[in-house]
Amino acid sequence: MNAIITGITGLRNRGVEALVIPTLEQLLQRQPNLAIDVLTLTPDYDAMRLEIFGSKPIKDHLRNANSTRLRKLRSKLSQFYKPLSIDYQSNVENIRQASIVIASGGDVFSSDYGGLNRHLLPLKLALNAGVPVVFLAQSIGPFKTKEEADAWVEVARRSKLITVREKLSYNYVTKDLGLDPSLVKHTADPAFLLNPPSPEIIAKILSNYGIDQDRPKIAIAPSQGICRYAAQDYDKHVNVWSQVVQLMINEFKAQVLIIPHVQEIDANNDDRIFATQLLKALNYNPDVRLAGADHTASEFKGLIGACDMIVAERMHPAIAGLSSGICTMPVGYSVKAEGIMSDLFGSEAMHNGLLISIQQFLNADVACEAIIQCWNKRHEVANQLNQVLPKVKQAAATNFDMITEILK
Repeated sequence: MNAIITGITGLRNRGVEALVIPTLEQLLQRQPNLAIDVLTLTPDYDAMRLEIFGSKPIKDHLRNANSTRLRKLRSKLSQFYKPLSIDYQSNVENIRQASIVIASGGDVFSSDYGGLNRHLLPLKLALNAGVPVVFLAQSIGPFKTKEEADAWVEVARRSKLITVREKLSYNYVTKDLGLDPSLVKHTADPAFLLNPPSPEIIAKILSNYGIDQDRPKIAIAPSQGICRYAAQDYDKHVNVWSQVVQLMINEFKAQVLIIPHVQEIDANNDDRIFATQLLKALNYNPDVRLAGADHTASEFKGLIGACDMIVAERMHPAIAGLSSGICTMPVGYSVKAEGIMSDLFGSEAMHNGLLISIQQFLNADVACEAIIQCWNKRHEVANQLNQVLPKVKQAAATNFDMITEILK
């Protein structure tokens, strides 16, 4: 048997890696002989991470082939244009021969990033070939147009299973979009199952970055792309983060560790660029360190878990903090942050200051006050997390129990 995982932009985004690695581990624990291919935009880089699992990264040649621009070009040049390249046909053949196609990616089925059709295309190819399709631990929508919603529903209704990682998405797809509840299961994000390295290794990495184990430590995961996603001012974003970090240093006497969780080739989505701008704005304060090595998602999780708190604009550094049992404050711009925090802490998460929107965060006074509140209740939050985490991790594992049943 063989499985293909789709929805993968590439493991330079450690949030994507935090989804893929536990998925491989959990599937292979249940089906040791299962061959798993990963359809990705960066197979050369991803191969380094996937080799240990015997998993093969395959270059995704379907993504651009379904773009509006290319479809128009084909129409104009139809008498000259060769519609399907050899690489494209190879992707199609791999999908048709699969035992199952698993749509990962976390929140790619939404209106936040554009390109919905490119994520649906491999699933349509699978369904048309009679290959079962599973949506794995998704945050779905809410879609901004009826066209997008209809396109997703058309594929989703034909799938074998849809698991969603938070209750807000479950309600949206079963109530607003009208999917049969028997098809949809509320589980949890696979990244809750990501294993960090040993404490000894993490201690060595922290020491290498000059982090004093005896001082308070706060991790931050600012996003280079969040202002683009949420249509906010970039320079203001740098300025607010500068004030927030100064608060952490001056009021909490903390060392601050910057986690550049997404390191894509696209400059608009490489967190190292924002981190550098922030370091400059802080005049390279020695109490602020950048975890700039080519760390795995697992290593980043270990570094985050060794801190007293994390403030994260990226969802998977937030999940790294939550699943490590430390006080976590996501800065949200979509359903995923609100949904996951609500699952863990109830609907009062927003009101208790554990979640702040990017729009609120860009008011420096509001951001600083929220961080002070979180810092003061960090032990209480850690206790709450320790109570709910076993159930959440079991829900994450349930994803793979259900996929294994489909494979059988």
